[in-house]
Amino acid sequence: MSENEYKVLGLNTARVSVIYGVVLVLFAVFVSFVSGSKSITSYIPAMFGVPILILGLIAIGVPSKQKLIMHINVLIGLIIFLAGLSVIGSLVSGTVLGASFWASLSKLFMSLSGGLYLVICIKSFIFIRRKRKLAEMSD
Repeated sequence: MSENEYKVLGLNTARVSVIYGVVLVLFAVFVSFVSGSKSITSYIPAMFGVPILILGLIAIGVPSKQKLIMHINVLIGLIIFLAGLSVIGSLVSGTVLGASFWASLSKLFMSLSGGLYLVICIKSFIFIRRKRKLAEMSD
């Protein structure tokens, strides 16, 4: 990892993507197990986590494609964030603690983690753009 990369806790965004993908998969498995859910919908976080994980690994392995891959991952992160916002309906209706507690928790987790992931990726894009602009100005 070069000093020209934006880092969070010493990790560049490709490595953050790998970790985030793993976290989404583990969260989905945990919620499905604890809730006793047999529904495929309890694995929705994993369905988003696996592509983020795989694309993160590809970005690490093929640095020349990292820009494209990370833009795809940001799009997936945006979908995660927006999908998780559906928890607002449960909050408004007061059913968060009801029968759909685990589904609401999953949506809330997706929204919060997706939002954080977006912030990290966008800050990385801004960092890279500023570095490029500074390099052009010094030439």
